[in-house]
Amino acid sequence: MATYDYSNINSYPFIRRVQINDTATKIIIPPAATRVSIGSVNALHFANDGGDDGDEFGDTGNVITNFSFIPANNILPIDMETGRQSNRVLLVGTQSGSSYLSIIIEKVK
Repeated sequence: MATYDYSNINSYPFIRRVQINDTATKIIIPPAATRVSIGSVNALHFANDGGDDGDEFGDTGNVITNFSFIPANNILPIDMETGRQSNRVLLVGTQSGSSYLSIIIEKVK
């Protein structure tokens, strides 16, 4: 679908609403962020590795097989690790169809 690279933002909280579909959309989180929250009015799949932008979420084949879900009308806050062990990529897609994804990136003190 698309890649949204927010790695250079430096003003928090950072809030965006982007359109996604049922294939993975890559979101790149800035190094200083300590929390990211994602959600939608539609149910979502999400992962942080095992695929790339445009890949499908599924159980077999050349797809993202290690993923979790967020029920419709919910936002999931994810605390981010800092330092060299921090994974700064999220892969997010709807469980079906297209929808808008809400993204909130924070630097919590």
